[in-house]
Amino acid sequence: MTRLALLVAFTAGAGSGYLAHEYREVVVANPGVIGLALLLVFAAGGLIRMVARALRRAGSRVDAIFAEELGNKPSPRPR
Repeated sequence: MTRLALLVAFTAGAGSGYLAHEYREVVVANPGVIGLALLLVFAAGGLIRMVARALRRAGSRVDAIFAEELGNKPSPRPR
């Protein structure tokens, strides 16, 4: 998982560097718009991370409820 994250970060950095080199005039002329776009991208990433944590936590709570309910039922085998 860590290797994949590093590969994605490297690819994004290399792509951004290439685009910044190719479109140097655009980058220099519009730093505010680019900064705002980066801020929105990082905010979206943080939001996705928070949603994933909440879903994981909710899933573990549902698993705990199922385990508790299934553990309290009597055995289906006759005694």
